[in-house]
Amino acid sequence: MILEQCSEACGYAAAITAAICMGSFGVPVKSEVVSRLDVDPLVVQSYKTLICFLTSWLIIPMGEPVRFTSWGIVSGIFWVPGGWAGIYGIRTAGLAVAAGTWSSMIVLTSFFWGIFVFEEKVKSKLGACCACCTLIVGLIGMSMFSRPRAKRRDVEQVGDEKGMQKKRESITLDEEDIEGVRKRIYSSQDLKAAISNKSSSSDFETASKRGFAKKVSEKKVKTDVKTAPSSLPLTALEMESLIEKDTFHIIKHHTTPEMKRISIFGGHLTKRQLGLTGALFNGLWGGTNMIPLHYAAREGYGGPSYVISFSCGSMIVTIALWVMRFLYKLYRLDGDVTKAYHALPPFHVREMWLLGSISGLIYSCGNFMCIIAVTYLGQGVGYSFTQSSMLISGLWGIFMFKEIEGRDTILKWLSSACVAITGILWLSYEHA
Repeated sequence: MILEQCSEACGYAAAITAAICMGSFGVPVKSEVVSRLDVDPLVVQSYKTLICFLTSWLIIPMGEPVRFTSWGIVSGIFWVPGGWAGIYGIRTAGLAVAAGTWSSMIVLTSFFWGIFVFEEKVKSKLGACCACCTLIVGLIGMSMFSRPRAKRRDVEQVGDEKGMQKKRESITLDEEDIEGVRKRIYSSQDLKAAISNKSSSSDFETASKRGFAKKVSEKKVKTDVKTAPSSLPLTALEMESLIEKDTFHIIKHHTTPEMKRISIFGGHLTKRQLGLTGALFNGLWGGTNMIPLHYAAREGYGGPSYVISFSCGSMIVTIALWVMRFLYKLYRLDGDVTKAYHALPPFHVREMWLLGSISGLIYSCGNFMCIIAVTYLGQGVGYSFTQSSMLISGLWGIFMFKEIEGRDTILKWLSSACVAITGILWLSYEHA
């Protein structure tokens, strides 16, 4: 068996490696290709699970026997949905913010389970609690200062042929409902004054979907606005030009997709707020995926021997989620199997196989090291230590994705990082 002579030094080395990998696996997810294709988070999670499953068998040439425990399925139940939500958080809230949010929650849950449930040995429970709180404060500060500034935009309205006065409006994107803005800018009356009754309804719907106008009645309306010759129906492109020219409604900066509001249980959340919720869920739910390892260890599944069980269990859970999603689509589409199948999100294999594989490989390496760290350092110290991945993801956010801007903000983030590092070193010292 591999790592038979391993000691605490191996645990700390594994924790550092895991932190680097866990802080970097989300980089491919933030790529322009993934954003352009709008790849579904479950698709990205499926790539991660598949690579994790394929690479788990590499431990066999290293001397590990093929064994399986049902605790691996339990780990998969925690990890796969949590990872799914975490990817959505990265896509909508940003890598640095999402990672900071779930890292804080994982430290809190891991420390509670390790110290108070599994009663792992520490030099002082009070000292360990203070170290954990220091780490959490640092991570929260890093997350807060990773938050992008509220961008403001100007909405300028210029008069029509009757001489409407200029009006400028400044809107904070973090607080403004995009639908409300759209209704004020493109009212049905403005649209009726801009489009002749020769416009086809199909072209009108196309223009509406592109955000140039709110859908209005197809009732014919008399207008004095100059239009294209009556013998030629207006195309969607001509409509766009007509609206920009004759109604003179200009949006200087388009609202980002993250600010679109989504209705959930009667409330409304922006995509960014929903992404933060996903990151929080990943921390509280997905962050407990190593808890079953402690129970599996009582059956002789410790360290590398748990890797195959974890990956197989995660693959089973991933397949189950796809089946549930297909059945949901089947129900919504009145039992039409073909439509339900085509309603599922595409895998974009040609564009995504490389990025998905890289993300999966990085995560698989990090996950393997997490298992080693937890095995030799315990849940409270080992898994909490791996959440220094926030440092890595924050650096990616600063230097590559420019998620953190401004000298003062970067200095505050670095100060919070120093607090987090202090908590990590202190927590390591408290490990008995």
